[in-house]
Amino acid sequence: MQEKDRSRYNILIGRGNEIFERMENNISNFNSQNITFIGIILAILSIILILVLFLFQEGWQPSDVDIWLLLIFVSLSLISLIVNISIFHPTDYKDLNIFEQKRFSELKKMSEQTLLSDFLHHLKEAYEYNVNKYEKRMQWFTFALYSFIIANIVFIILIIKNIMLR
Repeated sequence: MQEKDRSRYNILIGRGNEIFERMENNISNFNSQNITFIGIILAILSIILILVLFLFQEGWQPSDVDIWLLLIFVSLSLISLIVNISIFHPTDYKDLNIFEQKRFSELKKMSEQTLLSDFLHHLKEAYEYNVNKYEKRMQWFTFALYSFIIANIVFIILIIKNIMLR
């Protein structure tokens, strides 16, 4: 392989690895955000449950509207929690398979040009698979986030309604 081809090869490999590593970082950040969001949802639900139980003990008589607002809040919060838990479980992402014994033996027999083409093909295939999976999980995460935001707005309406009507 000529020096010019070798430098192109190194650039392609370097950029391919950089893009792949960036996707891995995005996936890792997404998982951290998901764990944090699950914790926030559980904390808010616990606080609201304690608050509602305390208010009942203090003699709060909720109206039908209050009960509906509470049910909407709890339903949307639980939907958000269930969606987050479902996207939280470990997900298989594709990685470059070059060190498995059979695959490694095949790669050793290839010429540099064939090796480059094979590597780029598998890198692109893994990247596209990971991007599609990541984007689907991110869409569900966004749905869960919006559900939780709407749930909190409903709860704020409940609080304001009860404060204003006292």
